[in-house]
Amino acid sequence: MIDEKTRRIFSEIDAFLNIIDEKYKNRIPMQLRNLYKDEKSKSYMPKYDPSIQMEKQNIQRETIAMIALLHLNYWCDSEEEKNKIRKILNENEIKYQKKLQEQYNPDNLFKNEEKRQEDVVEKLAIVEYKENFIKKIINAIKKLFKH
Repeated sequence: MIDEKTRRIFSEIDAFLNIIDEKYKNRIPMQLRNLYKDEKSKSYMPKYDPSIQMEKQNIQRETIAMIALLHLNYWCDSEEEKNKIRKILNENEIKYQKKLQEQYNPDNLFKNEEKRQEDVVEKLAIVEYKENFIKKIINAIKKLFKH
């Protein structure tokens, strides 16, 4: 069973395929085009303006990734073009994995926790107890009676 997010992606791909040139659309197998058309969301109908760049239109990141795969598998005319796209995809994956590694690195997680604890201790250390004037007088009188 296909979830709603995937159906939305299929809707966006189908809408994209409807605005591209027929020669590119025909390079994609009919079975795959039918999958997008049959399994797309019935309630989500994206509209794209061919005069505006795709990056500036409301399109999901996953859809862009799927279109990149369509480009790699069906629209590249040479092995050199495929290698360029593979290189870009690999570089993006390396950047993404590096970002995840930095974000979820256990050493950094503990450093962040230690820093938070240091901040709490520092804030607590700043609080200073000040005796008010009347308490000072009362304490001074008590000291006199103790002697």
